[in-house]
Amino acid sequence: MRGKLRKRLLRSGKISLFIDYYPPVWNVQKKTYTRWEFLKLHIYPEPKTVFEKKQNDLNIEIAEKIFLKRMKSLMLEENNLFNKDVMEGDFCEFAKTCMHHKEKEGKDIEHYKSAFKYLKRFSGDHIKFRMIDEFFLEKFKNYLLTSSSLRSSKLLDRNSASSYYDKFCNIVEKAFIENYLPSNPTLKVERISNVEVIRQYLTEEEIEKLKQTSIDDNMVYRASLFAILTGLRFGAIKSLKWNDLEYSKNLNCWYFHFIDPKPKRAVKHFISQQAIDLLGDKSEHSEFVFPDLNYSRTREQLKTWCLQAGIKKKITFHCFRHTYATQLVSKGEDIYIISKMLNHKHVKTTQLYSKVPDQNKVTAANRLSI
Repeated sequence: MRGKLRKRLLRSGKISLFIDYYPPVWNVQKKTYTRWEFLKLHIYPEPKTVFEKKQNDLNIEIAEKIFLKRMKSLMLEENNLFNKDVMEGDFCEFAKTCMHHKEKEGKDIEHYKSAFKYLKRFSGDHIKFRMIDEFFLEKFKNYLLTSSSLRSSKLLDRNSASSYYDKFCNIVEKAFIENYLPSNPTLKVERISNVEVIRQYLTEEEIEKLKQTSIDDNMVYRASLFAILTGLRFGAIKSLKWNDLEYSKNLNCWYFHFIDPKPKRAVKHFISQQAIDLLGDKSEHSEFVFPDLNYSRTREQLKTWCLQAGIKKKITFHCFRHTYATQLVSKGEDIYIISKMLNHKHVKTTQLYSKVPDQNKVTAANRLSI
């Protein structure tokens, strides 16, 4: 590996200083091989003043130091030695680049964004690679377990802390793979274990109670029952437009073909005729199916509605999604199909709903007699 500090005359009349590598070197940021690295340092071809002469001397000195530093790095890499200079780099900038690439690949990065909001609150906007070791990871892990939520003064949920810590560790592991770190500290620190949570859902009896209980807000009434019948999240239902609704003659079924806002993936979501009936009269092609659907208003309406229906459980709109999944499981639907209906990327996410419902246990218990 060789390189040379070169000069190039610009149209402005100044001379640009750059490093010419041969053979080309791998550019980590641009993910490509490059021959030239322009240092953004310029000199005057014919300095006329004392200032211009000093400016030339200073920029040439800086360029030579950068050149020597680059050559040292390349020599270390060729001999499989770790270059400690990279540890002065900004880990947060590296993380931003990683998240940007994930987003371009169509991956959901919301948890990554949240993880780094907590990281910045913990350690500031600029974290050098040299700071990332097992002690830093241990402290950040403990911080997540004892920190308040960004949205309220309540303690951050343990499962959320686990998810955020995992996303942080994913970036740390990538930094190690790309030789920004001499070792992988994530191997030395235990991950945050998840705790089992009770996922509230409505029984068939409770669903019937809601159906039979009137509510002032017809939009909330229809959207809620639609959520139970489709399993769609609030954000997805709010985003639905009439031109997303299509009909398959071959399958004799309606479906919404749209971009699911949370995972930001295209989905073809088939729905029953009962769900179609809840949509009401079709409006303009580009208008929302549930216009002016507001989460705060919906949340307040749900509290009143459940009380009037005699349902004592703490039910949120997302519980309708749990209800949909649990109902399909209880009716014997295949877990893989349920996974696709919920637009889950991994089946293991859907398996949270795969516990056998109590009614099925009662049926099984009564089948045996001696």
